[in-house]
Amino acid sequence: MSKKKICILTSGHPPFDERIFWKFGQSFNENGFSVSIICSTEQINKTIDEITIKGFDGYSYNKKKKIDSFYDLITKSDPDIIICSEMLPVFAALKFKKKSSNAKIILDITEWFPENVAYKFNGVNRWIKYFQLLLPYFYVLQKVDHLIVGEISKKKRYNLLARSKHKSVVGYYPVLKYFNYKKPDLSKEEIIFGYAGVITFERGINKLLQVSISIADKFPQKKFILLLFGRFTYQSEENEFKQKVSTINNLEVEFAEWTEYDKMSLVIERMDICFDLRERNFIYSNSLPIKIFEYMACGKPFIYSDIKPIRDDIDYEKYGFLVNPDDESEIVKTIESYLNSPKLADEHSVNARRLIEANKNWESESKKLIDLVNKLLV
Repeated sequence: MSKKKICILTSGHPPFDERIFWKFGQSFNENGFSVSIICSTEQINKTIDEITIKGFDGYSYNKKKKIDSFYDLITKSDPDIIICSEMLPVFAALKFKKKSSNAKIILDITEWFPENVAYKFNGVNRWIKYFQLLLPYFYVLQKVDHLIVGEISKKKRYNLLARSKHKSVVGYYPVLKYFNYKKPDLSKEEIIFGYAGVITFERGINKLLQVSISIADKFPQKKFILLLFGRFTYQSEENEFKQKVSTINNLEVEFAEWTEYDKMSLVIERMDICFDLRERNFIYSNSLPIKIFEYMACGKPFIYSDIKPIRDDIDYEKYGFLVNPDDESEIVKTIESYLNSPKLADEHSVNARRLIEANKNWESESKKLIDLVNKLLV
């Protein structure tokens, strides 16, 4: 019996995106499916771990050319299931389905759309872009066979926009086998504060620098390192930030290059307390951050901007602190509570790893994904 074919399409992510390749792709492969990934973000033609990865550099393409390019590659793959990570590839999948009526199309929803695009504009242009995207998006929602939503809070919207459409929640939890547990030791002389992810001012990197400097002033007997694991989005912000760092003498700032998902743990393990102090705009305040669970998988206590999705998903007081990102004194006091009580950090560390091992891991979450696909193939 030949393997059923699953094709994952993305117009906005790299082919080795953690959800696309390391979670969806690997899980399908391990469960006996033939897997291919098609992207418009990179010219690529490889097979890795039995997963075929094909792509084209579509940044200069208009929408029609991009859709046609996706369609050509889908046709060569001839999949039974097509999973689209964004709206645009759905149009290529629908074009393919006209020739193969048995193919099922799934839209995997992980971001607030169209807000994530519209919010890059200002004033009336934001609303114009919002409605320009909302109308085709509404059409797409009616045409796909199933919706996967990354978190429960986002699902409520689609209960309204696509009331009759079947939906499944498949979360962002880490692939446990790639994350090693290392309990922090805050009694030692050198303390490392850590941040992992996209680096921008909006994501609170200046605030994190400032509170780190304040803590270094208050605890001169210790050496503090701020470890930033990721990439700057904007060159101007990178230049400004590094210029600011060059004038600091009581804090060491270290930059670690982003790496493949299965190697991230090696950097996070070095951190003692992990942070995310980003501004609480609409998108962040209504989104469950992925990195918090990867920190917890490594046994790291966290200090995060206080948002409802975290409160709704975990009993956070057992694992870390939520703070007002605009209140520097509150953040400093929260860090002090760890430094003055290393046993509290130990307790949060053990609790965090236990939670991830119990149920907040991809090994458990992926079972819902495999069950869904098997049902659609019947």
